[in-house]
Amino acid sequence: MPHDTKQPFDKDHNKRDKVRVQVDLTTAQAALLALLEKRLSVRSRADLLQQAYGTFLWIVDEMLSGRRIVSVESEILSRLERFKELSVPAVEPLIFGHYQYLIPRPEKGRKQLYLKGRNMTVGQLIYKMRANGLSAEQAAEDMDLPVEQVMEALAYYHTHRELIESEIEEEKQYLLSHGVELEPGTVPG
Repeated sequence: MPHDTKQPFDKDHNKRDKVRVQVDLTTAQAALLALLEKRLSVRSRADLLQQAYGTFLWIVDEMLSGRRIVSVESEILSRLERFKELSVPAVEPLIFGHYQYLIPRPEKGRKQLYLKGRNMTVGQLIYKMRANGLSAEQAAEDMDLPVEQVMEALAYYHTHRELIESEIEEEKQYLLSHGVELEPGTVPG
């Protein structure tokens, strides 16, 4: 029997067409998801995941159309003849001043952000957590920080990993070139 594609839209029909999907996340991933749910313009975790899924489908469609997905600095856009810009409404409110617990300190010579109220970079926090096997909650307690600050730092690290890793490596090389011996697993301060 052929499927009738002209069925009227109704809420009950729409509910019957839904399928529940379960996803296993690490504790850190679940905590980041909870942070995003709290900070973004979404009503629920389900809305957040649906927006993420919609974004993923757009990316797949663009790639299947032979296009590449790239990220460029804002000032470069004026030099591009043609481009499509991805819009994610839930993220738009965060574009300006989107970090609540992290701040730039350009006078320190680093591009990565610092923890507000501390002379500590995100990279230093992450490496301390790794070296001591600390969860976000344990790190917050150990360093007398709000858990939200640690979670925000983790989210920042995951999206700026290359920058943080390169700054750590540059500092290691600088210290080594000046005769400072580093203990294995330590991070320059």
